[in-house]
Amino acid sequence: MANLYKDVDIVERTEITREGKVMKVYRVTAVTTSGVHFTLEISEADFTKAKVNELLSKKAAEIESIKAL
Repeated sequence: MANLYKDVDIVERTEITREGKVMKVYRVTAVTTSGVHFTLEISEADFTKAKVNELLSKKAAEIESIKAL
């Protein structure tokens, strides 16, 4: 299966929860094959190559299906 997205950019952010815990969040930006830019925020626990690829592919497919309407 060909990638549904390209040009991935990652920004690591540190956030503080209401309980005062420090957590890392990754803001991942990509572009669909038709040129639509989109951004996902992914928690540190989910920030693995396989999970990020799954989330980006799912969102890109959703965007492309909406655009095809």
